[in-house]
Amino acid sequence: MAYKTLSLVVTDKDVDAAALDAAQRLARQNDAHLDVYCIGVDPARYEPLPAGSAMIVMESGAAEAHERAEELAKWVRSSLKNAGLAFAVQSSVVPNLGLDGMISRLSRYCDLVVASQPYGDGRGPLQVSALEASLFGTGAPILVIPPTSDIDYSAPFERVVVAWNESDEAFAAIRKALPILQAADRVDVVMVDPPSHSPERSDPGGAICVMLARHGIKAEVSILSRTLPRVSDVMARFASDRDADLIVMGAYGHSRMREAILGGATRDMLEGAELPLLMAH
Repeated sequence: MAYKTLSLVVTDKDVDAAALDAAQRLARQNDAHLDVYCIGVDPARYEPLPAGSAMIVMESGAAEAHERAEELAKWVRSSLKNAGLAFAVQSSVVPNLGLDGMISRLSRYCDLVVASQPYGDGRGPLQVSALEASLFGTGAPILVIPPTSDIDYSAPFERVVVAWNESDEAFAAIRKALPILQAADRVDVVMVDPPSHSPERSDPGGAICVMLARHGIKAEVSILSRTLPRVSDVMARFASDRDADLIVMGAYGHSRMREAILGGATRDMLEGAELPLLMAH
């Protein structure tokens, strides 16, 4: 199993520059095809407007979105023309209410989606929507790229931390990260305060390590206490101590609405991670 088709949705030059660079390096490393979708969002809201003005507003919004998508596509083609890889660039205009469905359709046939970190300076609801549409609508794993990093994406990840809590989401992420884990030099399976009522309480992490071993992956289990306010803080500190270059984790074990209001490990990691994250739902 390998990642042979990579996908990237571009919505902004500044926001997506790091992700585009990472995507082309990953594509060369995996001898993969890179599909880049340049999105211009039509901001027109279809609500009652003064007579005669509705058509003008709609046409103006669509024209601006088309121009933006074409500008992004021109920038991407210029960035990739000497990259030495197979790629395709497509510009698309998407109505505000159709963003999720469009991105899901565009990226559904890829093996790995590369995405920009959706929270931080210059980022907003558009980047969040693009990532979540790929995460929930494609079934593919998502590699989230932080804006600044010393990671060399042209080489395999060497030291990988896997967040394991026995959930379906974490298991999905591990399954979809197998090509990366097989190429890594070190894999740490981390559990933070594992549940005492778990069927695996006598050997936390043992079953997942057996599965990984059968794929040629030697992993070590670390059981951590929640000594910091958030689970994400514990994970980040462990990854830093291990000099990791990737964290693999499940995404949105709770509903998106709940995490948006109350917080959660997924939201916290997407907001503050300084390492790339490979996520799946």
